[in-house]
Amino acid sequence: MKRTLDQLLTTIDVDPHAFSVCRIQTGWRMIFPAFDAVTVHFVLRGSGHLQVGSSPPIPFSPSSVLIVPTSEQHWVGEVGDHAQIREAADRCALLGDGLIEFTAGSGADDTLMLCGALSAPYQGGLGFFDLLRAPTAGDMATGVIPASVFDAMVNEIIHARFGTQAMCQALMKQGLIALLRDRRERQTELSKGTTFHPRLSKALAAIIDNPAAPHTVDSLASLSGMSRASFSDHFSKTFGQGPIDFVQKTRLGIAARLLRATDLPIKVIAQTAGYAGPRPFSRAFQAAYGCRPADYRARPDGVNTRGLAQFVSQ
Repeated sequence: MKRTLDQLLTTIDVDPHAFSVCRIQTGWRMIFPAFDAVTVHFVLRGSGHLQVGSSPPIPFSPSSVLIVPTSEQHWVGEVGDHAQIREAADRCALLGDGLIEFTAGSGADDTLMLCGALSAPYQGGLGFFDLLRAPTAGDMATGVIPASVFDAMVNEIIHARFGTQAMCQALMKQGLIALLRDRRERQTELSKGTTFHPRLSKALAAIIDNPAAPHTVDSLASLSGMSRASFSDHFSKTFGQGPIDFVQKTRLGIAARLLRATDLPIKVIAQTAGYAGPRPFSRAFQAAYGCRPADYRARPDGVNTRGLAQFVSQ
């Protein structure tokens, strides 16, 4: 199971884009608009509440990780009608070589957060939320990520300089992978009472060890020692998608990495990922990623935080 987990973690897209540091004074609430990206807040200091949309507020404490789904307005800070409110972009400044500093309050940063985004383009491949089924109101994780990760984030913010944004992104990635690893190893609750069925690990290993194999629901169910109906039900409840959709995302995720990291011909990448040729591969890739493989390879690195740029420039 551990080998399967380690391999699974290498195939997923966990590539956060650190975009801001948020400082919130006690008695204040910071409001964020809906972004076209998953928003992640690492709480480095302080406590308060997170509210996503109309869901009830959820308390957080230091070393929590707050995860907000795409297209959801949310606020962080003081709960209750007495809270003073500030839109995040109302008071901002440049910090270091690329982070934006948002402040709610008159100066005291009782709550300090490092904020990032997991972008929409990764929906085409096997993504973070295919493995971590966060509730609509967010996800809290305390004690899972090493304290040294949070300490290093604080140090980077205090001594912001050249390379601070890149270092923060690397630290956020380490923290998110630690969070995923913990969820898988402990087989904790994923979504509405559904837990990770231990037999599914055999099917996952088969997909990851050889994504190009002609996997079918029947063959994967047989590997798991389950009936087709039972396997499909457990798999869909755990990962929020059918097993063949999962196979497709795994193949496309690997192909996307090969496109970026190598100069292999697209024909070779298509075969490696399990497609009969470049045409069916190109159709599947464009449907998932919104562009042809060649265009994906040519475009500059970065994440799609559409809505964030307009938000900051307001």
